[in-house]
Amino acid sequence: MDAVTAGTPVESGLERAVRWLNGVLTALAGTAILALMVLTFVDVVGRKFYRAVPGALEVSEMLMVLVLFCALPLVSWKAEHVCFELVDALYKGAAARWSRVVMDLICALALGLLGWACWGYAGRTLADGDLSVYLRIPTGWFIYLMAVMVLLAAQLHLVRCATVDQRAR
Repeated sequence: MDAVTAGTPVESGLERAVRWLNGVLTALAGTAILALMVLTFVDVVGRKFYRAVPGALEVSEMLMVLVLFCALPLVSWKAEHVCFELVDALYKGAAARWSRVVMDLICALALGLLGWACWGYAGRTLADGDLSVYLRIPTGWFIYLMAVMVLLAAQLHLVRCATVDQRAR
């Protein structure tokens, strides 16, 4: 063991994968927010001095889908959901761990069902040829993105269940 690795825990494959996924999703969401800010600025200035950006509202909606749904798996993994901790103080030790496992299982089930329903809806939307009103962009692909991110969040809740003893929550 050299001086650089001495005293530092070895990173597991799961931790590396989650760190990589965190970086990719953070970059996607951050890029979408930057694009949203630039688009909004150009649209507002354009309305004031010349004319609005054509389709700015539709593009803003699609960028918001990217921001919100790319952040969902990150929030799920880090357990940063809005939650009510009414009785959490009553649980200690193993009871607290089991409570977290049960909550993660409930979240995984709910998100899994939602992702499954979203996936089916995306397929129907593409099959029907649904397009955005102004720019005529197929909306089904954005719904597929939503489904994938929700299903990924569900999967991360299941991984949290399996790693409850190794993770500090």
